[in-house]
Amino acid sequence: MQILVKNKGILFTIVLLVVIEFGCASVSRAISGTNLPIAAVESGSMEPTIPTGSLLFIQRASGANIVAGSPPTGDVVIYFFPNEKITDYILFTVYDPIPWSHRVIQKTQINGTYYFLTKGDANMFPDQSQNMPATWVPEERIIGKVTFFIPYLGFPFLWFKDPWVVAIVLAILLILILIPTNEKKKTPEADVTTSQIQEPPKS
Repeated sequence: MQILVKNKGILFTIVLLVVIEFGCASVSRAISGTNLPIAAVESGSMEPTIPTGSLLFIQRASGANIVAGSPPTGDVVIYFFPNEKITDYILFTVYDPIPWSHRVIQKTQINGTYYFLTKGDANMFPDQSQNMPATWVPEERIIGKVTFFIPYLGFPFLWFKDPWVVAIVLAILLILILIPTNEKKKTPEADVTTSQIQEPPKS
């Protein structure tokens, strides 16, 4: 099947977008110091401070530089769970289960390691036992802290986590690239106007 010039342009655009995405991913990882420089909020546990669907921008932070306190003083951090399955791809990193983005309301130091008590602004209770600091989030499980966020810009990221959405988009792109258009060339006869058609002579 022959790819038309129009379809080659679509293919070039797709390749260009992939290259741009690769460059942005590499730069953002280098600047943020983390393999998860951006993330989309899937739940309302941080509302109304951070709405569902917000796009978070994350920066690596040491335990000593993370501030604890009630809203809005405490830093909002992204942390993963024990026995987390982490798959690091070239463009993005997948955490299973999904990390949480909650506020640090208390922190302490045990044997030289910082531990953090976290809580969603919309939740009634902390994520860990307040009276058992050893159960809090240790600094090695902190991916980073949220530097700023853009409300609702994260919804496209959430949509593309659905394999059906990805499959539909890929199918549409393949159709646009591989199926040629059925444009017929005009024949000279097709260009003849009504005025050029001669009537037969009357008998």
